[in-house]
Amino acid sequence: MIGYYNKLAEFKKLISRIEYLSYTQNSLIYWDKLTYMPPGAISYRAKVLAFLADEQYRFMSSAEFNSYMAYFDHHKKNDALTKSMIAQIKQSAEYVRRIPEDEYQAYIQLIAVSEQVWEEAKAKCDFALFQPYLEKIFSTFKSFTKYWGYEKDPYDALLNYYEPGLTTETIDNYLVKLKPFLIDLYSQIQQLNRSSLSSCEILPVMGGSSQKALWEHLLKKMGFSFHTGRVDIGSHPTVLANSPDDVRIVNAYREDNTVFGLFNVMHSAGKGIYQQSISKDLLGTFLAKVPSFALEEGIGRFYENIIGRSKGFAEFFTRELSVFSGGSHLLSAQRFYEDVNAVTQAPIRLQADELTYLLHVIIRYEIERDLINDRLKVSDLPEVWNQKYQEMLGCTPANDGEGVLQDIHWAAGYVGYFPTYLVANLAAAQLATAIDTSCGHLDDLIAKGDFAAINQWLKENIFTYGAQYSTSQLLKSASGSSLSSQPYMDYLQKKYTEVYKL
Repeated sequence: MIGYYNKLAEFKKLISRIEYLSYTQNSLIYWDKLTYMPPGAISYRAKVLAFLADEQYRFMSSAEFNSYMAYFDHHKKNDALTKSMIAQIKQSAEYVRRIPEDEYQAYIQLIAVSEQVWEEAKAKCDFALFQPYLEKIFSTFKSFTKYWGYEKDPYDALLNYYEPGLTTETIDNYLVKLKPFLIDLYSQIQQLNRSSLSSCEILPVMGGSSQKALWEHLLKKMGFSFHTGRVDIGSHPTVLANSPDDVRIVNAYREDNTVFGLFNVMHSAGKGIYQQSISKDLLGTFLAKVPSFALEEGIGRFYENIIGRSKGFAEFFTRELSVFSGGSHLLSAQRFYEDVNAVTQAPIRLQADELTYLLHVIIRYEIERDLINDRLKVSDLPEVWNQKYQEMLGCTPANDGEGVLQDIHWAAGYVGYFPTYLVANLAAAQLATAIDTSCGHLDDLIAKGDFAAINQWLKENIFTYGAQYSTSQLLKSASGSSLSSQPYMDYLQKKYTEVYKL
């Protein structure tokens, strides 16, 4: 009879095979799809992606896999790491195994094609082109909620997939104070009508290759390793990683607004540094990954906003821009700081300022929740979208391309993902407070370019553990308290009171 430890070694080999498939699908083939794949390849590529997804499905639904799970589930010899591994596998496997195989494969093919259609529809500002695919996507996820199960609200089944334990009730409790706070602070600033704060117009106009070179210059300074990572240009910012040794950033840019690409790549760099810092000892355990999408987004927002829109970063960045340009681009740190913290009526989430960003997220949360609960039809989306933007932000998108079609999330199958941005912003502010207490004044570290100290604290308290612990456990251990909206509101109030002299 095979002993416990030999059986564990064999199980980890099987897990590694599943990880290899995931790596091939996500970090290689999907990355290529976003960057270099010719448009005509999409039909065959969709079949390849569906095949790889089906292979993972078969592995995790096989008798061999289930036999291992039955053996190790609650085994008395399990150490803490093995217990975490089994819990993580059960969580991941259940989401796949509860969906009938034919429906899962059809879903993968649908998403592979819908992303391509979305890109075309967005470029043409034609919602009708994408509408049939979006209807299929939401119909599919309504079915998924029934397979996955929920207690009160079907939308909870989707929230729980991206952030275990998150519910509509939890989100609504955060929003009781947060939503009116954001709207009120936004209203105060809008009434000032100060033209002295522009909208990121002071940076030099740069082409794509020049911006990419600037990103790489900054990311090296921030601690992103180009030995185990790379940056490429694509239509939408994202990070793809299935191993700490292979982390790929895809970033978008605008020639008329260098700051657009800058802050998107800083967001992705934060996620990338996180992925590169996960302990390699966790490979082959299903734990060499982030514990939830929300925490990964939180780290992205930390680097993008807490660091990137701070006074300290304004000092650091203007120095580095001068070095990068050979002295041809000289900027005032104070002007840059005020400029990147300007509050505007942007109808596009990725162009939103830090204050209004969560209002964009709240709009998407309310729409997704109503779609899943059949309180809203996909055909009504453009009208409802524009109405909510007018109500909350006082602006209406000029067309569907900068309105309801602006995000890739639904086309990529990320239904229920937007609320993770809410949790992410709250987590980022809470971690910033903890770092400020533990490491000295955070803004001073940033101004000096001492990202090593910041990265090391995050590595010791968050990154290295991968998915051994839940997001809530890591946040409470690192910050000393459970997630709360108060640190985030305090952070925004302090910043905008200073910037706008409220």
